[in-house]
Amino acid sequence: MDRGTYGFDPEDEEHDEFMETGSTRGWGAGRKDKHQRDTAAWCRWLREEVAEDINRQTDALTTRTEARTDAVLRAVGGLGERLDAVARNVESLLNALRDQGVRDAIDAGRATSDVHRRHLELAHTYQTLVTQSLRELGRLLCPKDGDEGRTELARRRAQAVAHLVVLLFQPLDQPMSGAPEGIVARLRELGLATEGAQFRGQFAAVFRRAAELREGVAGLALTAELDFAVDPTALPADHYQPWEQQQADDAYPEFLIAPAYVVGGDRPRSLSRPIVFVTPRGRP
Repeated sequence: MDRGTYGFDPEDEEHDEFMETGSTRGWGAGRKDKHQRDTAAWCRWLREEVAEDINRQTDALTTRTEARTDAVLRAVGGLGERLDAVARNVESLLNALRDQGVRDAIDAGRATSDVHRRHLELAHTYQTLVTQSLRELGRLLCPKDGDEGRTELARRRAQAVAHLVVLLFQPLDQPMSGAPEGIVARLRELGLATEGAQFRGQFAAVFRRAAELREGVAGLALTAELDFAVDPTALPADHYQPWEQQQADDAYPEFLIAPAYVVGGDRPRSLSRPIVFVTPRGRP
């Protein structure tokens, strides 16, 4: 179609806008509206492009982050395994050093280890059993015989306790292997009074405590034993514990009742003094 009266192409959008407005002012407003639409469309396109670019960058960053996280987790996992291995090695080393430290501490006379402290506890239990529980058993095993003198009666009871120490605690570093009936039978063979109900009841409890003591010693890394080889008659007065608390100044050691509790090592150390029966000089 030819251009119209106003020289516009009828297909021209601006001509349509002009025809619709019917004035030059309306035509300018139409162009402005078109530019606004174009600007809005361009803004929408720009937002979409920016959003898409942001999404691409976010996805890429997420992918890299996940990859790095996986790498970190793998590294941490490997580090954990290595730390566990190091911890096991350190524990083994500490155990070895601890055992050696116990030996060194005891050899040097220092009480610095758990094992040593445990030995001190067991040595105290051993002494308490001898001086209290076994003393009472000795009294029950040896009732007074007629006009028997005090010293002789005390000697017989101390000898009975000495037998009990051997039967209950030797060897100290091994668990109890026999039954209480076997020890009672041995005491009966020695001529001791084993038939009393009071003795039987108390002996069962003492046997159980002696068995626990020996198991405690056997379970420690550093062994202990009782020094039966000591010659009590050669001991100075401050190197033994007298069986009777009261003793004369001229008393002398007669025989061993309970040996010292000795912890092994390059230089064995006694954790208790031997208990000795002491006889006053000039008395039977």
